[in-house]
Amino acid sequence: MSAEHRAKLLSWLDDERDRQLSFLQAFTRIDTCNPPGDTREAADLVRAFLAEEGIPCRDETPVVEMPNLISSFDGTGPGHHLVLNGHLDVFPIGDRDAWAHDPLSGDVIDGRVYGRGTVDMKCGTSALIFVHAYLHRLRGCLPGKVTLTVVSDEETGGRWGADWLTQQCADEVLGDCVLNSEPSGLETIRFGEKSILWVRFDVSVPGGHSAYPHTSPSATKIAARLIGDLVTIEDLQPDEPSAVRETMDRPAVQAAIDQALGAGAARVARRVSVNIGTIAGGVKINMLPDSCTLDVDFRLPVGIERARVLSEIARIVSDYPNVSFTELLAGGPEANWSDPGHEMMTHLRRAAGEAVGAEPQPIISLGGTDTRFWRTCGVPSFVYGCSPAGMGAADESVSVSEFHCVMRAHALAAFDYLTGFE
Repeated sequence: MSAEHRAKLLSWLDDERDRQLSFLQAFTRIDTCNPPGDTREAADLVRAFLAEEGIPCRDETPVVEMPNLISSFDGTGPGHHLVLNGHLDVFPIGDRDAWAHDPLSGDVIDGRVYGRGTVDMKCGTSALIFVHAYLHRLRGCLPGKVTLTVVSDEETGGRWGADWLTQQCADEVLGDCVLNSEPSGLETIRFGEKSILWVRFDVSVPGGHSAYPHTSPSATKIAARLIGDLVTIEDLQPDEPSAVRETMDRPAVQAAIDQALGAGAARVARRVSVNIGTIAGGVKINMLPDSCTLDVDFRLPVGIERARVLSEIARIVSDYPNVSFTELLAGGPEANWSDPGHEMMTHLRRAAGEAVGAEPQPIISLGGTDTRFWRTCGVPSFVYGCSPAGMGAADESVSVSEFHCVMRAHALAAFDYLTGFE
């Protein structure tokens, strides 16, 4: 019977492509930029779709402008509890004049849907919403349980989204395994991700007139020297768990990372990266700056803990008596990973191979996703999605064919995981 129902699932995936694309376009036309992060209209769209399919859902909304949706159904008996996770909010549009296409158009041009957030992650969230609907249609033959979580606040840290749900609604949303469809590139499946450590450095000196540099240090010059020292943190070597090291050492995995994310990505995935995100200092060209602030984004690989980097930062800053630092978003998750040999990885690689023609490789992600909140709670979590190219840029767009491939891969992997189909 599993083969018969799997064939039915495949027929829905193929026969309803126009409906799937129309939903993605409608989703794209709704402004969910964060900030400000108002996702209520988009949540209405999802609720209406689920209602049309006869699927129950409820809100969990700690912030009124940022609703989170939870939709669950039980199958025919005991089995795995699978959680599907996507988010509603997207990056800000930025300078509209830089866009050749309306950032809220949802237009399809040369096989691509244009608009802010199509890549990150309206493509993936739309795909999982349809996967949830198709699995619900098959609930009479599926063991276990399926839960869809569609959250807000991902782009600003997840405090009121996935973090809230995994803490406040754990019994409903943790499950046995999580599928997420953030952009990964069709060549890769992400089984882990780096930790995000944000630190603010404040330089404070007396300041004065620029013609009298002997009267005060320059805050901006101190900041420039500090930056050079902070960049040396990139030289720290990780102590990787053997399963991660053996996976990431594979030539095929390294080639897939570089193919999906650009040349050099395989090395970056296993090293600390240091980005001086913003520099603010000085008042006027002929004044000695009395203050300067640096906001720095450190991305930590699996095998390097936050405490180790913070200790290195403290050591560096100890040589700068005019500098203090503060951890932003204190207490964030460590770099995290799930077993690359987990059964879901097997199902997802095979399903993606069916959809694309070649099995993707397991990798550690460079960027962060909401799956970190589930992994921190001990729930295996895996990410497979469209190419990240153009994410957050002007004229962001996603390939229609990749959209359908991602949906197909998740649908088949979910079905096979729930039914044990081989």
